[in-house]
Amino acid sequence: MRWATRAVLLSVVLLCAALSAAAKDSCPPLAILSTVNIKLGIDGRVYVPVKINNVPKSMLVDTGGFFTEITQAAAEELALSARTSRLALVGIAGDTTRKVVRANFALGNLRADGMDLMVMTATHRLAPDLPDAAGILAPNLLQNYDLDLDLGGRKLNLISQNHCNGRVVYWAARRIAAVPVEISGGHIFVPVELDGQRLKALLDTGAGISLLNLDVATRLFGLMPGAADTPVAGSLLKSQNAQIYTHTFRSLSLEGVTVANPKLRLIPDLVRSKVSRSPDRWGGGTRIPSSGADTGLSDLIIGMDVLRHFHLYIAYKERKLYLTAVSEPLPASGRPKQ
Repeated sequence: MRWATRAVLLSVVLLCAALSAAAKDSCPPLAILSTVNIKLGIDGRVYVPVKINNVPKSMLVDTGGFFTEITQAAAEELALSARTSRLALVGIAGDTTRKVVRANFALGNLRADGMDLMVMTATHRLAPDLPDAAGILAPNLLQNYDLDLDLGGRKLNLISQNHCNGRVVYWAARRIAAVPVEISGGHIFVPVELDGQRLKALLDTGAGISLLNLDVATRLFGLMPGAADTPVAGSLLKSQNAQIYTHTFRSLSLEGVTVANPKLRLIPDLVRSKVSRSPDRWGGGTRIPSSGADTGLSDLIIGMDVLRHFHLYIAYKERKLYLTAVSEPLPASGRPKQ
């Protein structure tokens, strides 16, 4: 996941044609603009095939990111010239990047001639079993569509947002959870209940495991870091001053869908201190507006250890999350049109 510390927007080319005024006034069925196969890495996260300057690569689907990124190794392999941007991306470990490159980009049948990609820091690791993994797909691209993650069918669909609200669940399902979400800078926040406490959680497919803000863990749940039920589980950036802990809770509930005994990593908030020292001014267009309230780590980050159990349909424009169990069958006749 990433946070931005500057409102200056890089040039991003939208990958779909503008819809006509007449089409907007109608209520058409769902229309797939691009569909690609999903690969699940050994890290439990979702990767999809892309082409960067016509070279096939894989990229991590990261709903908790901010700007689409490329690894330093891939940028060097493709001989992409880097420049320094006034946009800074800050990771959960406090790492920061300002480097950006430009390349042609394709995801399925969607293409852009000249798209900006931030260069990832070496801190972030992609799946080691996918040697062609070359970066992340982030909300600056994804939020222009409905994002359909069919984890059971191993498909990612980018679907036109030109449809009626609520008419999106095209697959067979015995139970559907429709969750209103808050969208901030492309990040998706959902209301959840963790052991009876109401929290705002970030939906993050880029996180392999679910994380709880250490301050929230101590303040709301009275947990004692280092106690028998909250042991040390590592550290961020190998620093003894940024230790990670783990704790097993009783339940995590999301709009009637409950996960029993979730084991969460408790991490310190290095983001808040990092961005608070930034000399840049805040502004519109980033996930950080004018106040400091949302500049730090979220209360809770729901990662793929929880999300892998669901078929996820994220309607960014509608501000709704639809989810069903991945065990539900997918009828061939029920697919959206392409």
